[in-house]
Amino acid sequence: MKDVGETVDLTPTLTQAGAHLAGGRVRHFGAPVAEVRALERAGVVPLLGVTPLRLTGGDRLVFLHGQVSNEVKRLRAGETNAALMLNVKGHALALMRAFRREDDLFVAVEGGAGEAVRTQFQAHIIFDQVAIEDLTGALSTLTVQGEEAGGVLKRGLKTELPAEGQFFQVPFRNAKVLVSKAARSLQGGFDLHVLTGDAPALFEVLRRAGATPAGENALCAAQVTAGLPSAEGEGGEGVLPQEAGLEFAVSYRKGCYLGQEIMARVDARGNVRRRLVGLRLDARPEVDARDVFLNGKKVGRLGTLAEHPDFGVIALGSVRSEVEPGARLEVGGITTTLSALPFNKGLI
Repeated sequence: MKDVGETVDLTPTLTQAGAHLAGGRVRHFGAPVAEVRALERAGVVPLLGVTPLRLTGGDRLVFLHGQVSNEVKRLRAGETNAALMLNVKGHALALMRAFRREDDLFVAVEGGAGEAVRTQFQAHIIFDQVAIEDLTGALSTLTVQGEEAGGVLKRGLKTELPAEGQFFQVPFRNAKVLVSKAARSLQGGFDLHVLTGDAPALFEVLRRAGATPAGENALCAAQVTAGLPSAEGEGGEGVLPQEAGLEFAVSYRKGCYLGQEIMARVDARGNVRRRLVGLRLDARPEVDARDVFLNGKKVGRLGTLAEHPDFGVIALGSVRSEVEPGARLEVGGITTTLSALPFNKGLI
């Protein structure tokens, strides 16, 4: 990935490739079941909800370190990690991944939360020597997931594969593709950040190398099946990272960031009231149904909802720790069973 060029609208190219878009995201390519299966082997998904930000300036490391829940100053060039933007109550508002390069920090914000993150970052610049650039439209993100994802990248990009916590910048056309390991399915895979002008060519290279196009509906089913939470679905106001399975993006060694006092308190006490669970629903509830009940008492919150060809309607949720697997719950009038994660075909 080189210095970005002009802003490009990728949606016409995706539509021509058979993509069905809604809410600015690629929902499917017309074959929902086949797309879920593809992500078990090798599927490529355009992630239009990822917002690319670039931080430059002499204080960029110190500044970002003080804004998010994970280590930034300890990252070396070529290293990456996940982090959260929290509020003062320690609630998980946004999930992102930071990439340290030689001359800048690249930050990929998940789930359409980019504007909120950029706005909060901008508001906290006082005397810091840092500039924040929103690269939406200039950079795009694809993910390749499945057992053969690594083989697709090796064949398509002629590259070795980065280890966990590292990234490579692989030459592609006249620029580079930033490649990092990313678990968005039980089988795992890789994210690729590319100039939007080069994204159609990269999409075709990956397809020819064996990846099947898939949409976010199928990816959502893969993530729920694997028990992989997001701030968009499982986080938000009122939810601590530890209650939503997002503690992997929290460092307890660092201080001086928004929400840090709450994280230290949680670490000292060693427990939280709720935990991430799987939910198997008898049917899809009403869109605005979020509260989870046990015998008429509210015990949790519904998160990401998906439809899976093997498991039916499934979801992630944040439910009180004392509620055991197999418990019969209710969401929006729909009977729901608490399930261990990841979902297991042997327990259907």
